[in-house]
Amino acid sequence: MPDRVPNFEVLIDDPTLSSVMGRAVRGPDGTHSLANIPPGDYVELAKRIGQDVVGMCFYDSPFRYLDEGGVARPMSGRVFRSSDLDGVNPRDLGHTEARFRLLDEYARTVQGSPVGLFALTGAIFTAAYDSLFGFDRFMYLIHDDLELIERALEIDTEFHVAMVERLAQHDLTFLYIGDDVAHKHATLVSPEILRRIWLPRMSRIMAPARERGIPILFHSDGNIMSIIPDLIEIGVAAINPIEPHGMDIREVRKRFGTRLTLVGNLDVGGSLGRGTPAEVARDARELIDAVGGKGGLVLASSHSITKNVMPENSLAMVRTAWESRY
Repeated sequence: MPDRVPNFEVLIDDPTLSSVMGRAVRGPDGTHSLANIPPGDYVELAKRIGQDVVGMCFYDSPFRYLDEGGVARPMSGRVFRSSDLDGVNPRDLGHTEARFRLLDEYARTVQGSPVGLFALTGAIFTAAYDSLFGFDRFMYLIHDDLELIERALEIDTEFHVAMVERLAQHDLTFLYIGDDVAHKHATLVSPEILRRIWLPRMSRIMAPARERGIPILFHSDGNIMSIIPDLIEIGVAAINPIEPHGMDIREVRKRFGTRLTLVGNLDVGGSLGRGTPAEVARDARELIDAVGGKGGLVLASSHSITKNVMPENSLAMVRTAWESRY
């Protein structure tokens, strides 16, 4: 049991970020993201909002081709046949070295502090439908050429196994696996297809973390209720964000009890984005009372602290977590 309800956000955008920090926070390229924010700034932010962990995004893909100038470019929408995947080296992490050096800097920054470290990766299904094939063609190929889909997923799986093997060498508080496999009503393809082509590969990606005893937080938008038992079986310890218009978090708690930690659910499109601080505090308190009374709840938004969330609303959610004692 924690001493209070923990709070966590994978991303905090402006205006909340600048308001909390009292200044603009940017990475070397002028933007703010998990891939580049300076570790000292991120740790300071975490301490100011009472968040116990900071982390980095390692979303990536092995699918690249060389353009006429010899520059590696993403293969977005360029895969039409199996031969288009020839020559892809799934174990090559060379282009990620700068991010691993930054992760090393993060690890040094949090060493000896109460702030933990996470890494986010693993979007093999999303990458396939979003960029490699394009959504419509991906859905046709699921029925017309599943072997091509599986070959692409297998290449990406090998890449992410290598990625997680390296990430797991760090003292991670948890591994954050994010892959959007559902819409608000159900999974994007049938659970049976996911059990054939996705879940076994996701299990392999998680294996290096499982073997080192690193807890796994899984993220998918939408309604993943039908595959939660499968996720528990492959070692998932927590799910996020339990999107409120896709799943009833009370039903998730009722069905799966203490087998899962629940992370999220406060609606960005509701009081967080459109209401008052008092309404946010009310909704957060109701959520805590409904599913967090015995622990196992991390208070968070249903997505992230986006641009439409005013700082006072974000902080009202955080303060409610701070004031929640068991």
